[in-house]
Amino acid sequence: MPARNVSLTPYLAEFVDKNVETGEFQNASEVVREGLRLLAERQRAETAKLEALRRAVQVGLDAADRGDLYEVAEGDEFAFIERLSSEGAAD
Repeated sequence: MPARNVSLTPYLAEFVDKNVETGEFQNASEVVREGLRLLAERQRAETAKLEALRRAVQVGLDAADRGDLYEVAEGDEFAFIERLSSEGAAD
């Protein structure tokens, strides 16, 4: 495993030390690796959410291209969404 030297702010250094002192981690490297694992997990989740949003937008664009549109009066947006939600739940 390649070694890396990193500089930590005093706050982060204290955070690492406290996590080692609790016994949850055996050393600073374990704390840093866990932080990096969590960062990678968060980035994967954000990428998945963005992809799902892109697919949903494409579904909407495809529906618009087919002419499957609804006209909603200004101020009635929430009522329209509620109606769609309740109709979807009945399916």
